[in-house]
Amino acid sequence: MKMRNVFILLVVVALACTSCGKRQPLPQPRKVADPSMLAGAVNTPDWDLAAVAYEYTGQGINYLEAGVLPVFVIFKNKSAMQPDLKMDEARGVAPGGEYLPYSLQEAERLIFDSEAFANTASNVARTGSIGAIAGAGLGALIGLVGGGDNIWKGAVIGGTIGAGAGGIYGGVGSEDDLKKAVREDLAHYSWSDVPVPADYTKVGYAYLPNNVGITALKVVVRTPDGSKTYTLPFSK
Repeated sequence: MKMRNVFILLVVVALACTSCGKRQPLPQPRKVADPSMLAGAVNTPDWDLAAVAYEYTGQGINYLEAGVLPVFVIFKNKSAMQPDLKMDEARGVAPGGEYLPYSLQEAERLIFDSEAFANTASNVARTGSIGAIAGAGLGALIGLVGGGDNIWKGAVIGGTIGAGAGGIYGGVGSEDDLKKAVREDLAHYSWSDVPVPADYTKVGYAYLPNNVGITALKVVVRTPDGSKTYTLPFSK
């Protein structure tokens, strides 16, 4: 009798592991966007720049409700130079003035203290998995920016956290697991301040305050010859 019970337990565990595996979305191709094809892009002989504001897809954490506006920055360097664009010099432009971006730590604190995070954590506790939530993160939009017909706004392609930043799938979800997934999401897809290589398209997110009317991102591009400031209206 005991052996039978052990056998049944092993079968149940195997089935559970199989079902967990099926919940893991597969990585999808993410084509690098051409900023010159987006409305509101700034085009110069040396580079093209564009900024796309995040829109909630209906799955995962609503970063906007949490008070954070992620803005996807695309910098296509067509020159042999290696220009610098640092987010601590960027500004969110609103009718009432300009706003500094949040640091990663500030964005995390806002998100973790928000009702949006609490609601998502409650859903994780109820369903026992954060796979679908992780798959609806910031990376889910990257491959579809500039895809035509604004399809990127409503589309979710899974696996972006799992493939790019070690996301957690299956198992019993917890608030700590969710915080880990959010930290990975914010950090992995954030804009890095290293120079843009020659003949290269660099992408990444800036994190701005939401609900203050920001409609554009002002950036400073520096080269050995000097600096230029560009205002990038959010592409639609």
